[in-house]
Amino acid sequence: MYINPKTKKILQLKKNAMKNKITFVMLLMLALVSVQTLKAAELRGQALYQGDSARPIGYVMVTLKNIDNNSILTYKTGADGIYAFTNLAAGNYTITGTTNIASKGATYYDAMLLFLHLAGRLEFTPLQMLASDVNGSGSVNWQDYTLFLKNLLLGKPFPVDPWRFEIKSITLTNMKGTEYNPKGIGGTCSGDVGGTFVPTANTTPAVPVAQEGEISVSSGESFTTEIITRNPLSITGAGLIINYPSELLDIESVEFKGTGYEYNIENGQIRVIWGDPNTQPVNFNAGEAFITIRGTSTSAFGEGMTANLNMDKNTSLVNAAIQNESKLNFASPLIKFGKPSLKLSNYPNPFKNSTKLNIYAPESGNATIEVYGSNGQLVKRISAGQLNAGYQEYTLEASQLAKGYYICKVRIQAKTSEYNNTIRLLKAE
Repeated sequence: MYINPKTKKILQLKKNAMKNKITFVMLLMLALVSVQTLKAAELRGQALYQGDSARPIGYVMVTLKNIDNNSILTYKTGADGIYAFTNLAAGNYTITGTTNIASKGATYYDAMLLFLHLAGRLEFTPLQMLASDVNGSGSVNWQDYTLFLKNLLLGKPFPVDPWRFEIKSITLTNMKGTEYNPKGIGGTCSGDVGGTFVPTANTTPAVPVAQEGEISVSSGESFTTEIITRNPLSITGAGLIINYPSELLDIESVEFKGTGYEYNIENGQIRVIWGDPNTQPVNFNAGEAFITIRGTSTSAFGEGMTANLNMDKNTSLVNAAIQNESKLNFASPLIKFGKPSLKLSNYPNPFKNSTKLNIYAPESGNATIEVYGSNGQLVKRISAGQLNAGYQEYTLEASQLAKGYYICKVRIQAKTSEYNNTIRLLKAE
């Protein structure tokens, strides 16, 4: 086909113009994308324990959700708890976190603070409220306090997760060069109302109980031991968690100086709770028994074995100022396996006409009971006959004896050994 040269030139000019227009549009689109990238926002912050910049929470999975389009971004922090989200579009977001690192749990001090808050005597921060809401209802009430006590006394875990993080709402705008720092997100262990945990250590130290002296116990033998306070104490509340080797010891009862205390013995732990902010203080002198524990060794307790008691990290004592008592210094004797021995006690003492002798015989054998006066002279001898191994009770008649002090000696002649023990008696009249 013949095309006029003039027409051909016009068509070429139109073609070139179209190419230039397409190139311009493409360049314009690239420019817009570049500007959009430059204007994208950054969001940086740090996961902090109860908002404290000195206590970062490490290894937190931080979740950033765009609530405009339901898109989700995540960031796993390092040990420093710092997170950073980049190239974010304008919009409305929420940010929160989760972690699997070790948590603290609750102490009686935390329960006391919650009691005061519920009684209207103490204001809580939002993160303290989050730590207190252990039933996950979204509010804090006496039901939460009941769960605290069940946790402390029975070891029942809280219905909520061990870690709770606040949920923050953030609005981002696409302003060039803007970096949004929400001052971090706060997290807390469930139940740690007092905020005493240090996440960087990932642990709370146990309350030290030094080994001081020892008691000798044979297999299947009853024993009484004590935890002594080495320094004076004045407390209005106590939440004790005492660990013991349940495969070696069966704990039967505990005695505490405060009145109205409760205790539970289960899974190798003795749990004791006592007091509230309105309780009158109980005072202990240095060297006084803080708690007395009675039990029996198991059949597994054998030659060369030892057992001791220690206080769990969540043990707490609260003083009259509703402060966690930190100067704790306890000691308890080592429970050591010893060959069976004859044990002897009596009740009542002093007595009038008779007293009951409680005898533990390590072996069966013929028993003899002798009573000596204060001058060492034998005043009474009784052939008690055959006694079986174990515990038995014998009534000692002493109506013919004069008022005064006496020594009672029990001797058991068994097949392989002879066992002896003595006690001091006081006849009142």
